[in-house]
Amino acid sequence: MMYWIYDYPSLAIAVAFCTVIVALTWGGILFTRATIHSWVHREARANEMIGIALSSFFVLFGILLGLLAVATYQNYANVGDIVDKEASSIGALYRDFTGYPQPIRGQLQVRLREYARYTIEDGWPRQRLGIVPAGGSARIDAPFQILAGFEPAKKSEEIFHAEALREFNHLVELRRSRLANVTTGLPSVLGGW
Repeated sequence: MMYWIYDYPSLAIAVAFCTVIVALTWGGILFTRATIHSWVHREARANEMIGIALSSFFVLFGILLGLLAVATYQNYANVGDIVDKEASSIGALYRDFTGYPQPIRGQLQVRLREYARYTIEDGWPRQRLGIVPAGGSARIDAPFQILAGFEPAKKSEEIFHAEALREFNHLVELRRSRLANVTTGLPSVLGGW
């Protein structure tokens, strides 16, 4: 895939693409004009037939382009929704950890902060390049190891523990959904590379 394209501003990429496409079009016209022009204009209604064929082609091309734009926006919105839910889940889980006694509470909150910091500072830049970051797995497993070893002594701790485990599992599901969408893009048949 062409992930290097994300390193440049959108305006520069748009100008570069337009310039290349216009140059290829002009080159194609100049190259084929001498050979095809005389061959096409033997028929009396050749311009009309070519106009109809091109109109049909561009209508289909326009519909395809519109559908691709809609699909791209839906993918973008879906991933944004997953990221928002993951951030909310981290906040809820951090709050749920306040129900644990010290020192476990502090350990859980520190491990969750480490995971969030890694995701923001290291994971996102890699995802932007289309690389699925691997370092988050160990960071998300660390709070689980602490949670799995906790033995509730009171009924209130048991309730907090059950809720924290439920929210933790929800966070792991959202993380996996986000990572599964790192490589989401145009189908290779449409991208051409």
